[in-house]
Parts: sequence; C-alpha cells; structure tokens
Amino acid sequence: MTPATRRRGDALEAAIFDAVFAQLEAVGYRKLTMEGVATAARTGKAALYRRWSSKDELITDALKHVLPEPPEPEPSGDVRADVLRLCRTFQRTIEACHGAPVRILKEETAREDGKGLMHDVVQSRMTGPVKEALYRVLEDGAERGEVRPGAVTRQVANVGPAMIVYQNLTEAPEVTDAFIVALVDDVIMPMIRP
Repeated sequence: MTPATRRRGDALEAAIFDAVFAQLEAVGYRKLTMEGVATAARTGKAALYRRWSSKDELITDALKHVLPEPPEPEPSGDVRADVLRLCRTFQRTIEACHGAPVRILKEETAREDGKGLMHDVVQSRMTGPVKEALYRVLEDGAERGEVRPGAVTRQVANVGPAMIVYQNLTEAPEVTDAFIVALVDDVIMPMIRP
C-alpha cells in the first residue's frame, strides 16, 4: 500500500470541505462528526481541530467556501445591467446552495423560528447583500430619472430574488440564464421604468 501524499493548505482545506458535504449527504447534520469528516478527507482529527473548534464552525466555513463572493454594492450607472448582474449573482448562490447536503443542513439545523445555520450564512453572505445592492441600484436609477420614484422600495428590490427562489423551488431545479434575462426584461424593467 502506498503512503498517502500529505496535503496542506488549500488542498487539504478543499478535501475537508468536500468531505463535509459528502458526510452531510451520507449521515445528515445530527450524525456528522469531526472524526467522520476527518476520515472522509483522509486526514487526522487534529488537522480539523486546529482550524475549527466545532462542527458548526467547520460547516459554516464549508458553506462560505461554496458561496459566491457578495456582489459589488455600488451601481454602475446602467440599471438593466446592474439588475441583470445581481440576479445572476443570486442565481449562482442558489446553484451553490442547491443539493441534498444543503437541504439536509437547512432542515436539520432549523431553530424554532424556522431559521438555522444555513439561513444565517446565506443571509449574511449573499441574500442580504444582493437585496441591498438591488435597492441601491433602484435609488441610483431614480436619481438619474431611469427608475420611477415609486419603484424605489425594498419590496421591488426583492422581486428578482423572490422570483428566482420561486422558479427554483416550484418550476425547475436549474434556473437558466434565459429565465434570468426574461425576468429582468419582461418583469423587473417594465415595473420600474418611469
């Protein structure tokens, strides 16, 4: 039997994060252990405990690793381009969060309020920043006369993300770019134009 190559840094971290999602799918959140992740990643428990003091910290970092970076908060001056960019960013988040391990994590870590570890990470890392950036795009567009002032509301800023989630949950697990373009051109832009 050949000895395993010792991995360090990014290679080890990537193997650990892959093992986290494999273990979530195989055993679920409640039965996931640091030892199980270490075994699946072919490393020692000590390597995990040097970086993370609990499985929640480890899972949180694994989620942050797969989520896209939060969007640029500043509008570019082109309302349609910004709305399209932000809706595509949100769609990539849905793709990154889709899959059995993440569904299991969402269900099994839910608190009494129906929210849990998954909700907190996605809200702080992605949905909150996307919705805020969309609102800023509307404000900026209204200042330039491209967006009607009555359309500058949090509810209007939430329409794109809400429609993407709806499409993903009820119509198709894969939200296509054609859907995003149609959402922007046929729903959002007509709704916000003066």
